[in-house]
Amino acid sequence: MPEHPAHYFSPDEVNALVPRMEELFQSFWSFRENAQRIMDELRVREKRSGEEPSAKDSAYDQMRKSQAHFLLEQAKKQLDLILEMGCVVKDLEMGLVDFPHLLESQEQEVYLCWKFGEKKVRFWHELDQGYASRKPLARRVPH
Repeated sequence: MPEHPAHYFSPDEVNALVPRMEELFQSFWSFRENAQRIMDELRVREKRSGEEPSAKDSAYDQMRKSQAHFLLEQAKKQLDLILEMGCVVKDLEMGLVDFPHLLESQEQEVYLCWKFGEKKVRFWHELDQGYASRKPLARRVPH
């Protein structure tokens, strides 16, 4: 966080966002996976046909490309909704997200760190550290 964030989150605020975050990540992954499946199908079709595709095949391939593009646009919308919450996405595969937080006791900026599958935020880390350096909330951040 080189600049001060627009909002510092409390653990309770992050916890209130968890169900929505889970929903958005699941949608993101589903849209992306379906788009990837279509693109894989198109690659296989392209390798199999050694000759010029028929008009019907070309139309089908174009339709599938349009479907994949649409799905990727939907995935991007899900990601945008996540980012609009004011968090920092650290790892899309893990569903790892950091939320700016200000430690009241020391007026120190840190991140509250949440990972998909965790029912509430339970960890924090310094700004220049990451997932491997997560520390339990109870030791540092008052609820």
